[in-house]
Amino acid sequence: MLKQILFVDDEPILLEGLKRSLRSMRNHYTMTFSASSEEALKVLAQTPYDVVVSDMRMPKMDGAQLLSEVQCRYPDVVRIILSGYSDHETILRSINATHQFLVKPCRPEQLKATLQRVCGLRDVLKNATLRTLVTGLQTIPSLPEHVSAIGQEAKSAATSINSIEKIIKQDMGMTAKILQLANSTFFGTRGAVSTVEQAVSFLGLDIVQPLLLVDHVFSEFSPQQSTVFQIDRLWTESLEVAALSQEIAKSVGCTPFETEQVYIAGLLHDIGILVLAANFTDRYRIVLETSANEGRSVWELEQIEFGATHAEVGAYLMGIWGMSDSIVEAVMYHHRPRECPGKAFSPLTAVHVANELRQGHPTQATEELLGRLDRDYLNALNLISRLPDWQRLAELLEKGKTYG
Repeated sequence: MLKQILFVDDEPILLEGLKRSLRSMRNHYTMTFSASSEEALKVLAQTPYDVVVSDMRMPKMDGAQLLSEVQCRYPDVVRIILSGYSDHETILRSINATHQFLVKPCRPEQLKATLQRVCGLRDVLKNATLRTLVTGLQTIPSLPEHVSAIGQEAKSAATSINSIEKIIKQDMGMTAKILQLANSTFFGTRGAVSTVEQAVSFLGLDIVQPLLLVDHVFSEFSPQQSTVFQIDRLWTESLEVAALSQEIAKSVGCTPFETEQVYIAGLLHDIGILVLAANFTDRYRIVLETSANEGRSVWELEQIEFGATHAEVGAYLMGIWGMSDSIVEAVMYHHRPRECPGKAFSPLTAVHVANELRQGHPTQATEELLGRLDRDYLNALNLISRLPDWQRLAELLEKGKTYG
């Protein structure tokens, strides 16, 4: 079945321009064009759509209001703003209802690539209930202490870029949200922003501070969720994977920017666990208990319980939020890297190895480690011989030593 895309803009000339520029996609997508938000809501009430692309400034009901209504009524729909109107206050008002922001004039190639990507991601998460849940998410829960710390920094007259970066970089949900905004072309982004430092520095304090004060931009795990699910342990493990992934990247000669991308991929690789644990707390507790009692992998039990794994959940969310392909791939394939189309060293490679090293003991025999790693994938990349070096890096990290 063809994916359904709805475009909304009150300027007839711009709608006609969209029709012309997207004509080559008509055999792959069913595209509808509405001249007002009110008309768009009537269309949505009659036909299920996969994606809504809306202008921001429109009479009566603007794009922010429209996408908030769409989020409420049709949470399964991917929501994109395409507008030349870049008032920061309006953008901040719409951030929780919008997955991606594109600015006019938008090159046809960029718009097509964005639509093809989000439509393709719809097939990654096949479970309709999960897809609706994830598409409807506004935030990913954070540790309460992180939310408290970032709130204090946002209100402080003495805050700095570095102090905000330090807090965000320790938190999966905050990292994902700040990268989502930084990749908005509304703020003049010309390429993918894939590091926290780059994101916060690019946006600047005048945007970041108001953003941190917007209601529900960051949320926190409830006491019940924290009790049932050891969320602090997941944070520790994700930080360890991020740090080790970064060192693995350095060891093969990656640039400083590339190693920072690898760090983010390591930090976010299990973000799907947060989504499942926050929304299905009791069911996810049973998955963890069964894994511990029966020695079965968590992701195999997730597939049985939810019809999808945390890898697919996390990759879908990061994809519709506009994360780079390398980060989405690392999240999607970190347990099964051979399924990834790319066949070169990437953040996926580092995260896969770091994740398995962290789960075992760094000094275990290489053959035992290879029993858990994707041997065929590493052989194809000619990296098996690097495992002893990476085990030593993991051992140093476990001992709390610094290394470069």
